Amino acid sequence: MSYQFELNQSNRSLRFPVILMAAIVCMVIAAYAFAACGERTPDQARASEPVGATSSTTTPPPTPVSTEKPALVISGPVTFEMADSAYRERRYDDATVLFKTYTDSRPNNAWGFYMLGLSAWKSGSREQAESAFVQALDLDSTHVKSHLNLSRVLLESGQPDSALVHIEAAIALDSTSSEPLRLHGRVFEAQGKNDDAIVAYQRAIVKNDSDTWAMNNLGALYIRLERFEDAIGPLARANEIDDKVATFHNNLGMALELTGRFEQAIEQYRAALSIEGTYGKAVSNLQRVEQVKQDPAITPVDLAERSKSFQEGITKW
Repeated sequence: MSYQFELNQSNRSLRFPVILMAAIVCMVIAAYAFAACGERTPDQARASEPVGATSSTTTPPPTPVSTEKPALVISGPVTFEMADSAYRERRYDDATVLFKTYTDSRPNNAWGFYMLGLSAWKSGSREQAESAFVQALDLDSTHVKSHLNLSRVLLESGQPDSALVHIEAAIALDSTSSEPLRLHGRVFEAQGKNDDAIVAYQRAIVKNDSDTWAMNNLGALYIRLERFEDAIGPLARANEIDDKVATFHNNLGMALELTGRFEQAIEQYRAALSIEGTYGKAVSNLQRVEQVKQDPAITPVDLAERSKSFQEGITKW
């Protein structure tokens, strides 16, 4: 007897052997967890914040050098520009020390505490980051970026209810941005309010139809809810707008894999790794899907058409 598993999404019916498909669903959704909506390269500080550099497979390995980091030596007063330079160079530990020194001497500068919060967060100290953002808001309760990034830290710390307070404050202060609406969706997800999360991501996209992170988060939520066909549209559109984000390719690959389109999934996982060669989730996903044989009866999906349909749907939200 041949047991079959049937998926019905967007008027499509796909059939796979039960055991194979169930195993794939479990493995892929497990792999999905980190890539969902962590905003791995979001606009947390400024629009010009650099994205991770791409490595080339043709470049010869560098000459080994010492990995021991020289101690930061501070001579004379620390200026905002000095500390900000360390942040821009991604020397987040140094930037944290420098902004801490800067804020000690200028305790009334909200931007100094904001940048201390960013630096501490990126160096892995959520507790110090939370404290710095709170200090920035004590000085300026209208500082939208501090509200938003404090909410991100609180979400990472498993405090969605506390994060919601700052997201709602940001929405009240800035009605033009999609960013707080997107974060609203993340809070709803963390609270288990998936329908509300979908609406929040949709509102963010209506506000800004180029908000690729809202599209990514919406698609990733659809994956978690096993609405795999629905996930393809927003993820295809996110990649269409910005094809240089490994997370977007990885998540689109998972949506394609879970609808049985293994060959197209492989293309997306490889695209993710061409951008970020050490992206562990994409490595694992590619290794897994390369072992699965494509069913010739399943036709490829037209990603451009799915993106177009998704865009047309925005006007109905």
